[in-house]
Amino acid sequence: MLTVHLIDRNMIKIAYLIPSLYNPGGMERILTDKINYLVESGEYEVFVITTDQNNKKPFFFLHEKVNFINFNIDFHSVFNKKLITKYFLTRQKYKAYSVQLKEFLDRNQIQICISTGGKELEFLYKLNVGCKKICELHFSQSFREQFINSRKNSFFWKLLGKLRTRMLIKQTKSLDKLVVLTKSDLEIWRKTHSNVCQIYNFVSTNNKTFPAYERKKKVIAIGRLDAQKGFDLLIEAWSKVNENFPDWQLEIYGKGEWEEKLKKLIKDKKIDNVVFLRGVTNDVSTVFLSSSIFVLSSRYEGFPMVLLESLFYETPIVSFDCKTGPSEIIINNDCGILVPESDVNLLAEGINNLITNESLRLKMGSVAKEKSNLFGKENIMSQWDVLFKETTNYENIN
Repeated sequence: MLTVHLIDRNMIKIAYLIPSLYNPGGMERILTDKINYLVESGEYEVFVITTDQNNKKPFFFLHEKVNFINFNIDFHSVFNKKLITKYFLTRQKYKAYSVQLKEFLDRNQIQICISTGGKELEFLYKLNVGCKKICELHFSQSFREQFINSRKNSFFWKLLGKLRTRMLIKQTKSLDKLVVLTKSDLEIWRKTHSNVCQIYNFVSTNNKTFPAYERKKKVIAIGRLDAQKGFDLLIEAWSKVNENFPDWQLEIYGKGEWEEKLKKLIKDKKIDNVVFLRGVTNDVSTVFLSSSIFVLSSRYEGFPMVLLESLFYETPIVSFDCKTGPSEIIINNDCGILVPESDVNLLAEGINNLITNESLRLKMGSVAKEKSNLFGKENIMSQWDVLFKETTNYENIN
């Protein structure tokens, strides 16, 4: 049952919409940190509304003052249905979601409703409610195309991907504000939207300092085990790295649908003695501090949280120059090495270069730590605070 806390009437009331918070993903982590920051400030009452939480606990710590509600829409339940059945059941769930959401927003006098790019975009732009509507988009404009293309490769599916991008443009155009993560995203969205602004994610760590540590002959990668994260490409690259540096190890952290596929690839490449799938970790700091290099092998991204963490922990990076994010963090190879998207040979070469040059790793690590200050929590959250108060015409009464 929802517990609504007694609050100051001058607090701004915000509702965040997200499918679920039980996954250990980057978006879930940054949202949880952001929400906790807002309630701890004493100026915001925050509601988190999920559709597919399924009675699971949030993976990351959520402040006790956050009002956490699941609508039990369960969009996942229709995923494996036949096409026609799936279509009509999904439409019914959209209707149920829109009715529940409107009633909730009106009854609780929510001032700002924030979509994170989920199912509610289907109807939010035309929902008749009194609050301001914001979409906080954690992916690039064409992420739906990229998602489909990474799994399907026919004309029909490519066309569907383009149609979904057009729909996203329509769904976000009349919202009060669209917030994107990167400067490159901003330039793309400005071609069609006058309501767009850009705010980076912040370094999502509570550590201010860290103890002395020993960097091992170890390279790490972190993310969901799926097509997007490109760990198949990384494993291909590592088979080349292993030819020159058999005493180095690769550790991949995460879970996902590609786990068995990746295990087979590792075995087929005969590198199962140096490449390990470690599953999900709750101790990211130790993982970073005990490694010498971090690799991002994604086919596409939004603004990768793991790159920000790599900066904070002074771990040099080798990354594909995928859309979007890496090129706004790694500039002129200052804190890492950027290589062309999906180029396995150059990815291996970049890793080899850092393995052979310890002084370069140390130099990049030093630059990385300094750069992480640009993405500090206070700096980024002050931008959100200004946005929320401007959107609601809030006047701070001391």
